[in-house]
Amino acid sequence: MKKFLQVMCGLALAAAPLAAVGPVYVPTAINEVDGAYQRVTEVWVTNPDSAIQGFVMRRIGTGADGTGRTPGDELGPFYLNPGESRRFTTLVPVGFRGMLELDGASVLRFTGVLTTRTLQGVKVNESELPVLSHHELYPTNDVAVLQGLERLGATKTTNLGFANLGHADTTCAMTLRQKDGLLIIQNVAFNVQALSMMQFDDAFGILGLPVVPEGARAEVTCGQQFFAWYSTYNDLTGEVKFVEPSSSIAKSVLVEPAPGPGPGPDPDPDPDPEPGDAVVFQRNGTFVTFPNNRWGIHNFRINMPFGGSREFRKVVLDFDFHVGRWDGQLPGGFHCIFWLNNGQSWGNMFGYVNSRGNKGKTVFQVNATGGGHQETNQSGGVEQNSNYHMRYEYDKTTRQVFYRITHAGGGTVATKSYSLQGGSPFSTNSFFIELGAQRAEGPESYTPQWSFSNLKTVFHP
Repeated sequence: MKKFLQVMCGLALAAAPLAAVGPVYVPTAINEVDGAYQRVTEVWVTNPDSAIQGFVMRRIGTGADGTGRTPGDELGPFYLNPGESRRFTTLVPVGFRGMLELDGASVLRFTGVLTTRTLQGVKVNESELPVLSHHELYPTNDVAVLQGLERLGATKTTNLGFANLGHADTTCAMTLRQKDGLLIIQNVAFNVQALSMMQFDDAFGILGLPVVPEGARAEVTCGQQFFAWYSTYNDLTGEVKFVEPSSSIAKSVLVEPAPGPGPGPDPDPDPDPEPGDAVVFQRNGTFVTFPNNRWGIHNFRINMPFGGSREFRKVVLDFDFHVGRWDGQLPGGFHCIFWLNNGQSWGNMFGYVNSRGNKGKTVFQVNATGGGHQETNQSGGVEQNSNYHMRYEYDKTTRQVFYRITHAGGGTVATKSYSLQGGSPFSTNSFFIELGAQRAEGPESYTPQWSFSNLKTVFHP
């Protein structure tokens, strides 16, 4: 009986290449220990046929040229009985990272899973992985968009991965943006070897960004067919998310049902609506330009009253500003970009960003953190006779506050974030924001020929 099964298995596998149309690939194949968890790629295989069927496998390490072949370098064959489904848990050895090539009978069905277990073997998470054929690949020079990226210190990190299933090397380019569209990096080129994968672990950490609010995105394109993905690791819970590129209406050939009688939906909805219960304060155009004369000038203040006590969880601030010159008397002093305050108390200062002028530094301070004020004097600053945009968020839901200054081309000039203590809403009767032009009070400097425009402040309940 045993000899009969061996003969049948050999015949089934020998016939498989005639029925197969090509291999498929699991692009993320790992078996790694990371802190308190072990993450392993496993594969479910189903044989729906009425005969024994099998497959063989190759492992292609990260960055290796997968086109190099020698006879007999595949592993297997692995057989499945008629109608059987089996989970293969030992296809990836400890310490391996790369992708799996699976080839065999065309009737077989494959599903990849990335399983996270404790070091004691208890499963805590499972995330489905794609199994790639030519159908899943993006065309040459097409753009794959990966949405929902984030980083929360060393606790939650994002990995960006790319697969080149062509038989020649290719050059890819990547752009990263914050959730509001502000650039982090633009068109950074990198090479991917023939028939291989590569992954940037903790991509935002590589760029020196400790916190990136959820909703950032990557835009990827390559010089030949490719696939891209991202995964997030939560080192506290062991949770892993594996996310494929976004869908696009432009690629859909599906047909909607014909509308019935009556008015249809608005074909042009607001592309960026504010929350329905948000409070918005706005100043369009240039609302203040400071002269050369520094005497008798103080910060330009915009009051934001709420007509009574209100509670909010988030405030988002955007404005454009032009840096004219440094203060001739204090060129390295504190040139105020903005100062945001809840009421009049200095302890309720929600954000204070200054340029140190010719020192090339930016100072960021927040007093209302719930745990004492935080202040950073960091390298990277604005320059004279240049235009910039300020984005600022204070969010009690995510417990993060950050600012980002970008120049006219969209690149980041300076950015920083702090953690907030407590997730309760903040109460207020009124806010104010002050911009530029300080009287000389110690390290403060004047902002000659600076201007501010297009201010928008949004308070989210």
